[in-house]
Amino acid sequence: MSCRNLFFLLALFFLLPSPPAAAVTVDVQVKGVKDAIYDNILSRLKIFLHKDSRRLTAFEIRRLHRRAQADIEEALAPFGYYAPVIVGTLEQEGDTWRAVYTVSQGEPVRVSAVRVEVEGPGWSDMAGGGEDFPLKAGDVLNQHLYEQGKKRLLRWALRMGFLTARYSRNELRINRMAKTGEVDLMLDTGPRYLFGVTTSDQESIKPGLLARYLPYKVGDPWAPARLFELQRILYATDFFSRVSVRGDIGAASDLQIPVTVELETPEHLNRYSFGLGYATDTGARTQFEWRNRLLNTSGHKARGTLQVAERENKFTFRYDIPRGDPRYDSYVIGTSYNDQSWDQTETQLVAAGLTLDHGEPRIRYGASIEVRDEQYDVGATSGTSKLLMPGANLAMIWADSLLNTRNGLQLAVNLNGASEATGSDATFLQVTGSSKLILSPFRSWRLIGRGTLGATLVDSIDDLPPSLRFYAGGDQSIRGFDYKELGTRDSSGTVVGGRYLVVGSAELERIINERWSLATFFDVGNAMDDPKVDFEQGAGFGLRFRLPFGQVRLDLASAISDENHPVRLHLSVGGDL
Repeated sequence: MSCRNLFFLLALFFLLPSPPAAAVTVDVQVKGVKDAIYDNILSRLKIFLHKDSRRLTAFEIRRLHRRAQADIEEALAPFGYYAPVIVGTLEQEGDTWRAVYTVSQGEPVRVSAVRVEVEGPGWSDMAGGGEDFPLKAGDVLNQHLYEQGKKRLLRWALRMGFLTARYSRNELRINRMAKTGEVDLMLDTGPRYLFGVTTSDQESIKPGLLARYLPYKVGDPWAPARLFELQRILYATDFFSRVSVRGDIGAASDLQIPVTVELETPEHLNRYSFGLGYATDTGARTQFEWRNRLLNTSGHKARGTLQVAERENKFTFRYDIPRGDPRYDSYVIGTSYNDQSWDQTETQLVAAGLTLDHGEPRIRYGASIEVRDEQYDVGATSGTSKLLMPGANLAMIWADSLLNTRNGLQLAVNLNGASEATGSDATFLQVTGSSKLILSPFRSWRLIGRGTLGATLVDSIDDLPPSLRFYAGGDQSIRGFDYKELGTRDSSGTVVGGRYLVVGSAELERIINERWSLATFFDVGNAMDDPKVDFEQGAGFGLRFRLPFGQVRLDLASAISDENHPVRLHLSVGGDL
């Protein structure tokens, strides 16, 4: 054979791929433990973690098996088990290996003493800190709870402004023979840092107004959570498109940390919206809205709304001026025009007023003074009404969610009146109270109850314009009856409203999924001049469709107290509370 041929055969031998090695599989079983301990063992057991490796060899399998006991002991220690009995077997059947480990945890180490002490300026704020430590004397020594307790103490110190807090003593002493463990901690809080001066180079609003949004004062204990709260507050004003709040710990002087606020105003301060809709109370409607988010550096806002509908045309304008705590308090200057018609009633109302408004997420209250000029036709009667009407209102909400409420309660009361002594055409005092309760006794069911009571002290219902009379019937009142169909009637049979109002409703809703639900309901009540008038009743069932801004409600209801039992379809949209 020539050298050339020999060289060719050798090259061919080395270049040809070698036959694949037989795949080696390892079946690993751990017995005698479960839940978190079982999971922790598997997360540390090397033979289990490498059982699917293509590079696994018989030599490597035996090596991993020999260290399995140490792996399991290491996995048991954080749970307080330091003297386990572990029996392991390793068998081979062809290319398959089976490793079985039977674990007896043994007696756990238990906590014999817990000493948690605080030194430094923050010791008085943390008196009895050991009482909240997650490990107590007699507990199994769970190292995860031990580390969790240490971190919780340190986080508390940081939240309270002790930014250099550290453990000067940090000991966990374990006696394996006695199966006891002692926790001994000493937290040195170090000095407490404080809020310094807050600065911003923005020119969108006056510095004095910005200062009123701050949820802290100079000299208050430093709390990083307050920076996030300020950022949330400033975004909620809708004045700014970007908000950045940061504390410069490195620039602290006399333990006071300066805060810098960076703000950007939106490119477009005016917003416009246009919508089409339908509700059985108003009919088809079109709505246009303009809103200015920031009129001037004093934080004033303005909003105008125009609605054109089959039964109600209206225009409203409001001007908001921040006062006091600008997050919640404002002066509201408003004016409106309302042209409404139903049955044999037509009314045109022009109003203007001033309101001192306080509006937190869960509570709202205010006081107002309003000038009203109303012209109306009720059946064959026409009239005008000019009123100077002071008023007050209060509303409170307790709920897990305002749009998708599982459990919640809403209470509201409104009081207004007028006097001929101040130039009004009538003297009266009117109070209206309403409530709504939502309960979810079971996961897919909701019970919804609502009620409204109203009373007017006035000589005659004819002294009041239609906008201040009580009526019942419609989507938000007694379903099965038409909008404002119920109330005191005059000699011609025209509904003229009443001095009193009683409305109640009970509804059972079955939730199908996150979007759809079914409901059945019963409504009762009336509007009347005489509280002894019989109550009307409506009942039916409905379909609900949930959108991000609330529910679309489609109800089919029958006026069961009417001898003809008419059936009506009601459509409405809104939030739960």
